[in-house]
Amino acid sequence: MSGPMDTNGAVGDDAADPVEPIPDLPAVDGGEPVEESILSRGQLQRMAVRGASWTLLHTAIALPVAFIVNILIARTLGVVDYGRLAYLTSIMGISESIISMGIGVGVVQFGAKAHAAGRYEVVKKLLSSAQAVKLVTVAPILTLIVVSVAEVGPVLLTVAIVFGVLIPAVIGGATYCFGIENKTAEDAKNAMLVGMLTQAAVVVAVLTIGTADSVWAARLVFGGIGVVLALRYVAPMYRRAVIRPRFRRFPDGFWKFALPAGAAAALGAMISTRIEVVVLTWMDAAEAAGLFALAFGLAAHLFGPAQALVGPLMPAISGLHEVDRDSVGTAFARTLRAAATAVGVLLATALPLLAFLIPLIYGADFAASVPLLIVMGLSGGLAVIVSPLTAFVMARLLGVRLLVINVVAIAVNLALMLCLIPVLGVWGAVIGNCASTIAQLLILLVGESKVLGMNVFRALKALTPFFAGCAACVAAWLLVGSLGWSSILSAVAAAVLSFGLLVAFLWLFRIGLNRQDVDAVLSALPHPVRIVARPALLLCAASRS
Repeated sequence: MSGPMDTNGAVGDDAADPVEPIPDLPAVDGGEPVEESILSRGQLQRMAVRGASWTLLHTAIALPVAFIVNILIARTLGVVDYGRLAYLTSIMGISESIISMGIGVGVVQFGAKAHAAGRYEVVKKLLSSAQAVKLVTVAPILTLIVVSVAEVGPVLLTVAIVFGVLIPAVIGGATYCFGIENKTAEDAKNAMLVGMLTQAAVVVAVLTIGTADSVWAARLVFGGIGVVLALRYVAPMYRRAVIRPRFRRFPDGFWKFALPAGAAAALGAMISTRIEVVVLTWMDAAEAAGLFALAFGLAAHLFGPAQALVGPLMPAISGLHEVDRDSVGTAFARTLRAAATAVGVLLATALPLLAFLIPLIYGADFAASVPLLIVMGLSGGLAVIVSPLTAFVMARLLGVRLLVINVVAIAVNLALMLCLIPVLGVWGAVIGNCASTIAQLLILLVGESKVLGMNVFRALKALTPFFAGCAACVAAWLLVGSLGWSSILSAVAAAVLSFGLLVAFLWLFRIGLNRQDVDAVLSALPHPVRIVARPALLLCAASRS
């Protein structure tokens, strides 16, 4: 979430483990900070709230469209081929994360700090160097992967390679600039356009060719087009660096951070891009892979609004570490509180509503995914909270710490899946996914609380709206489900009952947002939206802290 930060969670004088110093970025070739260009805390804050507004608008438009298109895909492909589509998407995402060697993570983190401090020459060298490395390493390997796994005609395969692999390898640094320049608003604008074009292409692919591979190829193509369109938002001095790849020396400490952070990102991609589908496919459980893919995908759609609020904070956190470290503890406390409240509301409303509608919308073949969705929804809510916690670690350039956290998470996931899938089937994959997310959250929460001098139990208290949302959702789903009503009536009744239970929990235990949080969120919204949003936010503003 964005907006002014209150005093909750500020770094104490007797912090158990002070914030580690951030390595200075080298000032080379004109890289000295430009004093008047250094971003202040207020500027970073305003950019974050503006980004949140546009990202929310993008989410409000994109999610319904993606939901409708996903229904068409699922009904046309069926359970098994829907799993095939998820498998192809996961393989590509995991492969790209592994062979990118953390270059993107490093460029955004080092670049955001340099840009916030006015070291523009450092940023330009980073962008130019990163593109050169990607062009000679990432592009050839991804091309081989696409050729080996795709089952499409030569024309579509060629287009997919050119737009989905080669173009991003040549000018993909344009997307890094959204994070470097803290242009989350522009990122959302570009994503809105590209998203609509992509969904249109997917519909054409489904209706004309009707295979999982054709849908996957269409998404690859328009992913590359999105990179081209991103160039128009990049500052001219950075745009020139992006389109002129050159092998230059990276700043001191870059690879020390980027390689472990990249490995951590690759492991994180295995968790976030449905490694479970890959394992299920390799274990010849094609139908289980399709059911899991639908539950996982719907959970991701469900938490789009919460992720939209959290996402714009990430580049701002990196800049905040550079220009105003004393405010980081406050930002941490508000982020936890606001993320947990947003996730709790979505759990208590959208999740039970969607669960009762799955058989009606997707067909009887997908009815078995309903209980999977409930559990994956709860796990997905935790994953949203994990994202900003990861940003705090990244802002301190602790790539090795992230690597260790993700190694633990993926080890837990794989171990449980390999042991439980032969016995429990798809539920083995669900249990593995949930356990890995819980492991990530606990390690991050304890570690960051210690660094910022915050009591761990205080941090856990900030998450109580999430637990309230879980309880309200499960109680409403079980109660209404036992009544035997129609799908639509059950969905509406469960959502209303669950939300009522959540609000009662918030006010009974005095948890959720406080009034300062509400003012901060409202300040990021357009005036007409504030009129509607204020009553809803005040319903959740039960905290006295």
